[in-house]
Amino acid sequence: MVLQPEVEARFHRIEKEYAARSRLATHGLHARKRILLYGPPGCGKSLGAERLAWATGLPLHKVRFDTLISSYFGETALNLGRVFEAAAARPCALFLDECDTIARARGDRNDVGEVSRVVNMLLQLLEDYQGDGLVIAATNHYESLDKAIYRRFDEAVEIPKPGIEEIARLLKVTLAALDVEPDVDFQSYAGSLDGFSFSEVERIAKNASKRCVMSNRKRVTLDDLETAAHEVKRHF
Repeated sequence: MVLQPEVEARFHRIEKEYAARSRLATHGLHARKRILLYGPPGCGKSLGAERLAWATGLPLHKVRFDTLISSYFGETALNLGRVFEAAAARPCALFLDECDTIARARGDRNDVGEVSRVVNMLLQLLEDYQGDGLVIAATNHYESLDKAIYRRFDEAVEIPKPGIEEIARLLKVTLAALDVEPDVDFQSYAGSLDGFSFSEVERIAKNASKRCVMSNRKRVTLDDLETAAHEVKRHF
């Protein structure tokens, strides 16, 4: 992942604490194991969950809310309970993507009672979780989460859109398999992509690479990048 230094440091701390969890426990301390990742779409929350799973050696289990949510009274909360029970029995990185689907604020005018029950269940499950793995939740809508949810997480990490430095690094990494024309100044060109998400920048670099290969050229040009950026900007 290409992250801003302070965000990278927080990921690294979570990974180090998990590796040292037994040593921490001997001093009555607990490693961070309930992690909330939030930020705009396309900025690496899912990749962040994959990274934490890989770095800790845990299998990643992603919860599909379309199969979890039931129209039957009370069944969604029971399904959620079964998921946490399974995660506690076999250590894993349990990934609750788009958790605002079930963790939105109670008291919503469209709430007929079931939402509150599910949120209460999630609050209790997070608080009681004692498994040897991680629970990682992600949301694009931090402000819509129930306020009590925040307190149940050991760490809430914002993953913002990349700055110019991160954009330049991501372009270099993604284009590393090909040669690039000497007149392409990554730092300067990154400025023109300010405001793009990580996924958009990666798409630009990959599309520029494809354009170069399909044209039977040996080097990616500035025109390849600009054309790719125009197409991505037009569709997003």
